[in-house]
Amino acid sequence: MDVDVSPGSTRTAMVSCELENASMWEEEVSLDISSEDLSATGPDSVSVPAGETVLISITVSADQDEEAGDYQVNVSAEVTSASGVPVPGLASDSDEVEVTIAEYTTCDHTVGQGGGTLEAGQIISFSVSISCDSNTDSTTKYSTRLIDDSGSAAWPSGFDDQSPQCEVLIPDGGTSENCQFQILTPSNLEYTWEGCVIVLEDGGSVPKSCPSSNVVNIKVEPKTLGIGSIELTGNGSIFGEYSDEAPIIIGGVATVLVLAIVGMLVARRRRRSLDD
Repeated sequence: MDVDVSPGSTRTAMVSCELENASMWEEEVSLDISSEDLSATGPDSVSVPAGETVLISITVSADQDEEAGDYQVNVSAEVTSASGVPVPGLASDSDEVEVTIAEYTTCDHTVGQGGGTLEAGQIISFSVSISCDSNTDSTTKYSTRLIDDSGSAAWPSGFDDQSPQCEVLIPDGGTSENCQFQILTPSNLEYTWEGCVIVLEDGGSVPKSCPSSNVVNIKVEPKTLGIGSIELTGNGSIFGEYSDEAPIIIGGVATVLVLAIVGMLVARRRRRSLDD
């Protein structure tokens, strides 16, 4: 008989035992039901008609933190009277019922803050808090999945999961753990990628769209291309160390440009005069 003690279960099971009376008299049978580690209850006594068999039900229950394994429930029966006449010590019997506390491990996780709008090449970074209950030593792992707005869970090209392995060692009784996740977005992204990051326990199913909670919503935009400006004055400018003389230099350059333009115009007029 198995007893499920996982969260949300009844932590209770029932087993039936047979009491057979092969005599010609109705017998009153006293019962003693006990267990060292579990709670076991049943009738204190039962009447068994002559030549018949009676089924008795025994209820076994356990605490949620009961360690997984096999346990025994002892059942002792003694005939106390036959046809209403007390007959102590006339007949007795005992048996053991084996009860197995089933193993269980359940974990919940909460995703921390992160995400938002990022530029291509930036890192998506967030943490996850994990809480597990268990009645045996076990392990579990968590990993990330990306889901875009169309519902596709195929890992997008160029996104690099740089997260350290998230493995949770769970002792009997449970534990809590934190894991860090990091995903490097591609620096050469050519389009806006919008969707979410989810965290899955090993064996978990991937949803067909981004859940409404416990996810990291992200929008990754391509890098913007800016046109630089050239400064004529100031620190780091073309004139650099000659900032004090910059007006003179700029004026000289402008004068040269004006004279060059005037020279070109005079030369054109002379050519026209010669042609005429």
